[in-house]
Amino acid sequence: MPKVLSKMTGSLKRAPGRMKEMKKPKWLRLPKVKFKLLIGPGLLALAISLMIVWFSLIGSLKPATFGSEVSLNRLDRLSSTHSIISARFLDEDATIFFTAFTQKGGTNPDGSYRNARYGNYFARYPKSDSSTAQIIDEVKSSGADVTIDPQADKGTKRFMVQFLLPLLILAALFSFFFLLITGQSGGASEFFAFSKMLAKVTRRKKGKGAITFADVAAVDEGVAELQEAVDYLQDPTKFKLLGAKAPKGILLVGPPGTGKTLLAKATAGEANVPFFSMAGSEFVEALVGVGAARVRDLFRNARKNAPCLIFIDELDAAGRQRGAGVGQGNDEREQTLNQMLAEMDGFDVSAGVVVMGATNRPDILDPALLRPGRFDRQVVIDAPDVEGRHQILQIHTRGRPMAEDADLLTIAKQTPGFTGAELANIINEAALLAVRREHTGIDANDLDEAVERTLAGPERKGHLLTMQERLLVAYHEAGHAITARAVGQQVGIMKLSIVARGRQLGHATVYQQADKLVVLKHECESELTTIMGGLAAENMIFGEISTGNAGDLERATELARKMVATWGMTHEVGRVTIQKAGAQYLGRDAAAMMSISQTVMESVDREMRDFIEEAEHRAEKIIRANRQVMEDIVKILVEKETLNHEQVEPYLSRVKTIDQVSPQEARVLRTSTKPLASATRGTNGKNGKRK
Repeated sequence: MPKVLSKMTGSLKRAPGRMKEMKKPKWLRLPKVKFKLLIGPGLLALAISLMIVWFSLIGSLKPATFGSEVSLNRLDRLSSTHSIISARFLDEDATIFFTAFTQKGGTNPDGSYRNARYGNYFARYPKSDSSTAQIIDEVKSSGADVTIDPQADKGTKRFMVQFLLPLLILAALFSFFFLLITGQSGGASEFFAFSKMLAKVTRRKKGKGAITFADVAAVDEGVAELQEAVDYLQDPTKFKLLGAKAPKGILLVGPPGTGKTLLAKATAGEANVPFFSMAGSEFVEALVGVGAARVRDLFRNARKNAPCLIFIDELDAAGRQRGAGVGQGNDEREQTLNQMLAEMDGFDVSAGVVVMGATNRPDILDPALLRPGRFDRQVVIDAPDVEGRHQILQIHTRGRPMAEDADLLTIAKQTPGFTGAELANIINEAALLAVRREHTGIDANDLDEAVERTLAGPERKGHLLTMQERLLVAYHEAGHAITARAVGQQVGIMKLSIVARGRQLGHATVYQQADKLVVLKHECESELTTIMGGLAAENMIFGEISTGNAGDLERATELARKMVATWGMTHEVGRVTIQKAGAQYLGRDAAAMMSISQTVMESVDREMRDFIEEAEHRAEKIIRANRQVMEDIVKILVEKETLNHEQVEPYLSRVKTIDQVSPQEARVLRTSTKPLASATRGTNGKNGKRK
């Protein structure tokens, strides 16, 4: 019974609104017009109209002139000779208009003049009112028809021109600029409204253009972590009943292009709540205090629209660690960060607001941002594995016509380490190539060419290589392929080419057969050997190296530096980290590098050089043992310019492999008379010295 009564009470409360809707016919329900959008243009049009009226009234106030101007003495003479026919005295203009005879001629029987001539004249009032009255009397006594016009309307016009219209014009212009400054976004409003929220607010209903978890792939762990945020945004009371507190802040961490922003949009779309999107750099301005005001305005608007999701992209721009660096930070950035910390502590869990941030540099964020109660949950979004890449490619090929020979799994295997953004770019490049080639669908050749364009760049058809350059590039790429197979690297050689692409004269396209998260030391040395394979082939065949090895040397140097200074893979330097992986640009890291002794730094340089030199020696040994295979590959490569996997595999199957022995440990055992345990503790630069 109480439930029935409550339903009846609720229906009665809603009855008046329903009656109003029923009384109003559909044809009278006009669409709502945003009158606020019309106020500004209306005020501007009003100001322009008032200015036109003002200028026209100014023209009408000017004293009128008609005929020839004469002096008051001439007027007296004409009056004394009774030559004035009619006269009109205009008080406001202080002007006398009159008509007078210039020649009377004869007289008719009725008293009129025959052959008379007359003209129109005007004269100015005298300075004194008594003189004006005397002139009026004289003109009247001469028998002329006199009219006195006080011009009362000119007084009203003068009042409007001098006082009323200027005030109205100024008021309209002031109101217009006030609305422009404090009203809609864009133009001057963004210039003056420093402290206003600049976030983009979007809300799409599910199934109508909204991005959901169905549009995201290869981040199953991230989706599982964010599902709690979706449940909280949809029904915060469920958490309150069980005494659970949903995370206030969620930090998405991962390399660029892995889909952090897409995942945030999918969370808002899945929960069907407003999505406030803002970049961290938009908080920071030249004026101190503006960023803090924008943070306050952002959270104020979010509370009004709760439940909602706030997304701050590139959070490190505003949340960098306070006091870090040589310059000890920035006052504006620190005030913005302090306000953000206060706001995240201030709102209640039941308010239905979730803050989500994204960064690819979590190591430089302020620790106060990462403590429980703020960004208390971190979701790592890493580069996808082969299965994840396959799923991402399937998502990006939805709605696109695909040929039967298009194998997305093969493309996924060819692109290790690619992020979601790079995979989307590959599909877009393939679609553009299909349009250019006038295909009805995206086929395997389009996909392969798109991968090549992404890895090495487009073909440089305008640059024709000489025969000497073609041979040089062919030996270089064949050296890479042979050394990769000889050291037992788990790679599949997909294509060898001497066609110039981008800044490369040729390329050897390879892909890893398995995605690895942990790499052993001997695998790093094998990678170094493969990198130096092209240089070793050039040096052995031509007796010198070319400028085409710049990219290989850069990669080899970077890998050797990480092996020595970051991963501790040498005996002379030891199991220490000298160079921290990641943020080397902060002041504290520079100070840490300064604490390393000069002897250790020299050891690092020496060990890096030894790693690269030994990799080159191994590559030369491999090239010598497989000289005939290399010559066969070069011969067919110069002829065909490009070899795919099926064409190059018969040659690579003849490559002789070598045993991978750690050169660093062999060098220590060979040069040291002490046991290995004591040799690894040497720091004077003598242990492990190359003979």
